[in-house]
Amino acid sequence: MLEKRKCTGEALNSVSVEIPKVAVVFGSVTPPQGDIIELRVHLGCSKEVSSFECLLQNWEKKYSPDGTSPINVGMDGHIDIGRGTTVPQIITCRVESVKYESTPTANYVRVSGRGWGERLFRRVVTKTYENNKGEEIIKDLIDYYVGLSHVRDNTELVENTDTTYTKLEYENTPVFDILKYIAGSADKSGVIGFDFRVAPDGKFEFFPRHSKTSSVSLSEKIEVSEYRKDIHRVRNKITVYGAADKSVPSDKDAWTESLTPTDGSWSAVSGEASVDSLKKLKGSYSIKTYALSLYYAACQFTLNSGKEVNANLYPLLSFWIQRESSFNGNVNVMLYDAAGKSASHFFNVGPDEWFQKQFKVGAENADVWDAQSGFDWTQIKKVRFDCWFTGAGTGSFWVDGLFFGGRRYSSTQQDTASQSDYGLRELVEVDEELYSDNECMLRAKAMLNHLKEPAEYLTLRSTVIDYGDTPILSADKIHVVLPNENVDLDFRVLSVEYYVDGKTQALELTLKLGRERPLLADYLYALRSKTDSLSRHKIARLI
Repeated sequence: MLEKRKCTGEALNSVSVEIPKVAVVFGSVTPPQGDIIELRVHLGCSKEVSSFECLLQNWEKKYSPDGTSPINVGMDGHIDIGRGTTVPQIITCRVESVKYESTPTANYVRVSGRGWGERLFRRVVTKTYENNKGEEIIKDLIDYYVGLSHVRDNTELVENTDTTYTKLEYENTPVFDILKYIAGSADKSGVIGFDFRVAPDGKFEFFPRHSKTSSVSLSEKIEVSEYRKDIHRVRNKITVYGAADKSVPSDKDAWTESLTPTDGSWSAVSGEASVDSLKKLKGSYSIKTYALSLYYAACQFTLNSGKEVNANLYPLLSFWIQRESSFNGNVNVMLYDAAGKSASHFFNVGPDEWFQKQFKVGAENADVWDAQSGFDWTQIKKVRFDCWFTGAGTGSFWVDGLFFGGRRYSSTQQDTASQSDYGLRELVEVDEELYSDNECMLRAKAMLNHLKEPAEYLTLRSTVIDYGDTPILSADKIHVVLPNENVDLDFRVLSVEYYVDGKTQALELTLKLGRERPLLADYLYALRSKTDSLSRHKIARLI
């Protein structure tokens, strides 16, 4: 769905404004306003940096390399644009391109470049951040890789986040990419999303999205507007996968805490099976198997009907095992399906200490098992352990922490109303920091609420906006009233362009505005059922 509408202002004929005033400085060169034919300054944030282009009349080639006031690439400068006696600074800039143009009757020079935000693209980072708050990482990048000030009149311009990053590991990663990741993942007071920009005075600012409000009123000052809704971003079926740590049982020690746990029971195949509270690795007990004058000791865990394990979904078998020195070290673990068919795997362990063993299971890993034909990996009924003597012997072995695991936590959330309006539009995300189905559900709900409706966009143009000494900046929140469009809402300034036409002495502002649902931090849905450390600690996905 794409919806566009345009309107023109009827009340603007009665609005009068003063002609624009401009001050341009490149290095030590200050062109008079009379030399400026066209001047365009584009202010961006977060996804782009600001830029400018200035077309000057090059009288007697004074701005040329051999002229009296040469303009060279690499010069720093600033551009001020306003009306009347109020001419605020719009951008601190750097000259990156100088192009000379000539006709039979005139010479011109076209000067272009970017704001000081171009410094964000100069350096790459090879560094690991561990247990750092978002603002700490931002300050480190700006101080040691970018070299911009982030303090104005003793006020810190990099604002605090509520997010601690457990580990961010980067190798030759551009500073700009890291800034975008932190801005897009950090939260403040329950809402995810920060903006960053280089302000007109060259200071770096980092702040929660929608926290900067423009003081400029747009009432009756909009000459042309275009309003649209865009479904490109709409996603109405969200699947979130968490860490691959989901297990059966969910308490990874539950099966070895009793001979008759909830899901099944232990029995001896050769020797005697019991619980042991003295020799254990996890919890209160382990499963002990004792053999007296036998060739091997063996025990097995049998799952109750309906509790069979689908090893295709849980592709990891994990357990701890310890054996006495009287055994020869050869151990066999066997799986039985519901029909009694078996799959076995041999391994070796040393004496008198605990060893953790983890084996891949499931149809995709069948090649590492000696399985009977037709063995059903979706119906694991029994797990058996055989520990061998060399000849007849006496001794004990212990098993602890038995579980099937390796499945990702997950949740799928969808909105049928959005699907009816815009069609099924899916999104899948893998987030290694989520350690339960509930957390995946909370994240999926947050993303669904954020993405299920179209975003709204406005493009506004006006030659009569007077912003005084407070220019409109990208990332500002600004209120827009369009009676004919039934719009009376706050929008976020995605970008703003200041265009000065030297011939007509006009100053035109073009505002590109966006509005979308906020992305709520997932812990809001939990109603504080999760701990702050779990809900607010993030692991990088940009490496």
